[in-house]
Amino acid sequence: MIKLINKTTNTPMWVADERKDEYLAAGHKLAAESSAKKPVEEAKVEDAEEKPIEPVKEEKVTKKTSKRK
Repeated sequence: MIKLINKTTNTPMWVADERKDEYLAAGHKLAAESSAKKPVEEAKVEDAEEKPIEPVKEEKVTKKTSKRK
């Protein structure tokens, strides 16, 4: 078995050795290759705290009624 990283979900998966080429051709990567990637920078919490949250204004929904004669 060989460990690959799923190209869609970016999660590890185990594949039989004889199917390795098939999965690599489909775009999945070897787990050893993907570990060299730099982690995605996380958003700073400080930035989120600086922006005030605006209250949501509620609009009244009026129903149109038709008068039938």
